[in-house]
Parts: sequence; C-alpha cells; structure tokens
Amino acid sequence: MENLTYVTTFILVPFKDMGNAKHLYFVAALIAYLLMLSFNLSLILLIVLEKSLHEPMYIFLCNLLISALIGSTTFYTKLLIDLQTDVPVVSRSVCFTQIFFLYVYFAVEITILTVMAYDRFIAINVPLLYSTIISNTKVAMLIFLAWIYPVTGMSILVSLSSSLQLCGNTINTVYCNNWEIVKLSCTDTSANNIYGSVGFGIFLLPILFILYSYIKILVLCWNRSRSYKSKAFQTCLPHLVTFTFFLCSTVFESTESRTHLKRTSDLVNTIASLEFVIIPPLLNPLIYGMILPEIRKRVTYIFSGKKQTLPDQ
Repeated sequence: MENLTYVTTFILVPFKDMGNAKHLYFVAALIAYLLMLSFNLSLILLIVLEKSLHEPMYIFLCNLLISALIGSTTFYTKLLIDLQTDVPVVSRSVCFTQIFFLYVYFAVEITILTVMAYDRFIAINVPLLYSTIISNTKVAMLIFLAWIYPVTGMSILVSLSSSLQLCGNTINTVYCNNWEIVKLSCTDTSANNIYGSVGFGIFLLPILFILYSYIKILVLCWNRSRSYKSKAFQTCLPHLVTFTFFLCSTVFESTESRTHLKRTSDLVNTIASLEFVIIPPLLNPLIYGMILPEIRKRVTYIFSGKKQTLPDQ
C-alpha cells in the first residue's frame, strides 16, 4: 500500500506521437467545431424564434441540440488547447470535469431520443389524444427527467472514480475517459464496475424502448394510406437516422476502449474512438434540417430572401 500515490495530473499519450502534424489537426478540429457550433446554434435559434415551431417535437429537438453543444464544446475546447501545448498534461480536476460533461452529453442524448420516440409514438398511434397526453406540463416534466437523471447518474460515476487511488497517470485517448482512469487504479474497483454494469443495463432500457416504439409505428403505418405513411415517415426518419448514428458510434467507441481492437494505425484508432463526440453533433442538425418539412421550409424561406409572410402550415 505504500506505493499508492495521489495523481494530480494525467498525460494524454496520443498527443506525444502527433509531432508537427498537430497544427494540421488543430485546423481540422477548429473547422469541425465551428461547423458544429453554426449548425446547432442556427437550428436552436430557428426553433426559439419561430413561434410555429414551439411544439413538443421541436422543443425536444432543441434540447437534443443543446446537449450536443455541451458535449462538443467540452471536447473541442480542451482538444484545441492540447494541440497547441508541447506537453499533453491535464490536471485531475479538469479531467474529471471533462468526463462529467461528456458523459452527461452521452446520457442526455439517449434520454432525449427516448422522449422523442415516445412523442412520435403518441402522435401517430393516438393523434386525436396527442394534445391531451403531451401537454405543456408533460413536456416540461419529460425534459426535466431527461436532464436530471443523467446529471445525477454521472455525478455518482465521477464521484466513485475520483475517489480511487491511482498507480499511473497515462490515458490512451485524446480526451479524459472514465474507463481509462478506472484501469489505473491500485485499489479495489468493484463499486465502479458494479455501478458501471448497472448503469449500462439501465441505459439499455431506453434503447429497447426506442426500438420498440419505431417498430410499433412502422406496423401501425403499414396498412394506412400512402399520404399518411409519407407524413409519418417524414417525422420519424430523422429520429431513426440520428438514433442509428449515435448508437453505432457509442457502441463502437465503448467496444474499442474496453477491448483495444487493433487497427491499421494509431491515427485511425484515435479518430475512430472520437466518432460519438464528432459525428452526431455535426450530422444531427443537418439531418433534421433537411428531412423535417417545417424546418426545411423555413430554412429555405430564410435563405431565399423573400419578404412575404410564411404560412404556419
């Protein structure tokens, strides 16, 4: 036990091997971050300013985009700083802060996508009762639960990890990863492993509900008219695409970090591990902007420079 030390800083190993390419990566990361900011903020402002979009589906979408801003800003701001630093060292407090916000982003994405699946299920399954079931009070309650549950869960996760005594300080990713820190522990990590396993199991339930909801929606629409199918498809498709991208990228990152799959190069390995924090925040606003007719119509109207009043429907 005398070899235990209190680690105050962590070294992010991948930055050591970047060499002069750091400047190129910095430019690429800056462009990606600016694109992510512009896409998500533009859609958020559109939803906030357009009164006709003050409906549950778009309010939930706005929260989805806000979570992407939180996760991406937490990741990119530190990445941009590290790419301009000779020694890739991060303090303990900064590292656990990044873990908290990145994991909250991940969890909120799941809970908001679950709420959106529930919203679409009610809208298509019982459209006449939609306004009664999805009331303003219900919307506020769902949004509150979608945020408070992840924030509480990730607070406990970070508390457990930050209390560990560590025998090393090297992290094999370009961002602070909870699993990488747990592996550095010299002490018993049973509580962390149990909590992680239970949390993973709990988050499987929303994923199963999302799958069930959209399968049920497809079954309900199968024998309906072509116009009904088209309308249902337009509103559900962006949710399905977003869910698929997010699920694939997070499962890929989780599998990679825990099994250490070997790829052609460390660069490919690093890029692949970042899919969950890079791809969804960039693609989500584009997917919703292009597919949802109400948003697409207003975006087209804004860029066309027309002066006439846009109809609400």
